[in-house]
Amino acid sequence: MKLHLLEALIHDFVSVQLKTNEVEWYYPHSMVEHFHTFWKPPELNSLRATYEQCLKSDYTQRWWKRDNYRPKEIMIKLIESDPELATIAWKDLANDAASLDGRIYRFNYYCDELLQLHRHRNALSVETYHHQDASVVSLYLAGLFPAKYSLYPGLDVFSIFCKIVGSPDIPIIDDLVRYEKVAAIAFTFLQRNVNFEKLTEYREADRHHVKFLPFQLSYELMVFAGEKNKMTSR
Repeated sequence: MKLHLLEALIHDFVSVQLKTNEVEWYYPHSMVEHFHTFWKPPELNSLRATYEQCLKSDYTQRWWKRDNYRPKEIMIKLIESDPELATIAWKDLANDAASLDGRIYRFNYYCDELLQLHRHRNALSVETYHHQDASVVSLYLAGLFPAKYSLYPGLDVFSIFCKIVGSPDIPIIDDLVRYEKVAAIAFTFLQRNVNFEKLTEYREADRHHVKFLPFQLSYELMVFAGEKNKMTSR
């Protein structure tokens, strides 16, 4: 990553955000804040209700419900298949004292096991994948720790961002651990931008009815890079 390219991208991003009255940022910030507000330590008898409450939005459900993509629906089935194992899975994911790569690996393992239990107990089930991919796991992590983890915009957007900032290693598969490291670096330099405090004040103004979560600017920066690439490619 070349810092002058990252700083140039950040400069363009912050400048645009200070000049626009658009509020696309409401959706990602409100989604993460809603999860964070309603999450509570998972318990055997309440995990399903907690999970369902956490994944709600006043804007759109596209993060967890699209054509052939139903991570929320599938997770509910996984929880129902074995609430005790599901509770263990969520407690482990929420344990920020452990390494991120280990937590993600184990969470995927638990989901695989829960899916097999679901299929065993529901002979007519057509589910072959649990849909707990990098995108929705990034929502879980950001919802649990909104000041430390950022939403993941997808492989295509992350790859474009890496190209724009001159990374010599362009990702070809989803790697949430690497992404979160890059997001943390991006946020560090966002904070160093001369207009960062001005943007923070603008986003925290009373006219906005959504709580501004500064670390999620890293996600917005990635999306901005993707949109900028589309504009220059036309």
